[in-house]
Amino acid sequence: MAASADPRSATGRRGILPVGSAPVTVRGPLRGPALILAADHRARGVITIEAYSSYLGALRSALAHCDGILASAQPLAHLAGTTGAKQRTYLSLNRTGLAGSAFELDDRMVATVARAAALGYTGVKHMTRIDTTDPLTSGALELLGKVLEDSRIAGVEALIEAVSWRGGVMARDTDAIVYAAVIAHDMGAPVLKVPIPAVEPGAARVEAVARVVSSVGVPVLFLGGPRVPGADGKDRVGADAQAVRDAVLAEVRDVMTGGAAGLAIGRALIQDPEPGEMARQVAEVVHRQGR
Repeated sequence: MAASADPRSATGRRGILPVGSAPVTVRGPLRGPALILAADHRARGVITIEAYSSYLGALRSALAHCDGILASAQPLAHLAGTTGAKQRTYLSLNRTGLAGSAFELDDRMVATVARAAALGYTGVKHMTRIDTTDPLTSGALELLGKVLEDSRIAGVEALIEAVSWRGGVMARDTDAIVYAAVIAHDMGAPVLKVPIPAVEPGAARVEAVARVVSSVGVPVLFLGGPRVPGADGKDRVGADAQAVRDAVLAEVRDVMTGGAAGLAIGRALIQDPEPGEMARQVAEVVHRQGR
């Protein structure tokens, strides 16, 4: 269900919002610790916040406390110029695999590496689903290889979201996460974005994260998922706001203790009643434990 619009959000004349100026952004490899704001859900049919001006307002509030943003073309264009000199910007490339569709695994390019380079972004974000039962995976891996090569030539960073896909959903067991991470890493991914293992909070989750991190030799960001994913993976948007925050922060602590380079989170931040405050709290944990 889409979040309600914030009546305090300003809209442009006749609903038209001005596109931002050229981004002030970071180039070079991600070092971590880093909190990256994920803002490419709507382009694949996951309507996080329906009213676009409210969506941008939530993104701006959260972005003020983040180390960068990954987003689809339009939100990134509207936020360009508001990023700080030390913030990273990633253009999301493939979005045709709409969530829940019959063609979800057939996730094709809707933007290019060349466009990201020309616009001055830090790099690109590309998602690769690996389903060993679906022949489309072969083409997806070939596309991944092309994105990695194009990014290397263009001199931009490729942030690769590599996930195992099973029965039409993201597999969150540790074996599956390691499997996808290793494949993308060994193909040349310089930064990875992967799910948080769906195991019990605390020591077991820390150990599972550490296993994923040790399976590769590049920075690993862990994705946020629905607000808030538990071991059952269910969306708990209707849960008590403070309970949701506490669960997210506990997850962040475990991930950073396990050796992650950081997190790439969207819904858990922007769907919070106070996106800026939630982002501040998450960023505090990421930077304190990632030292």
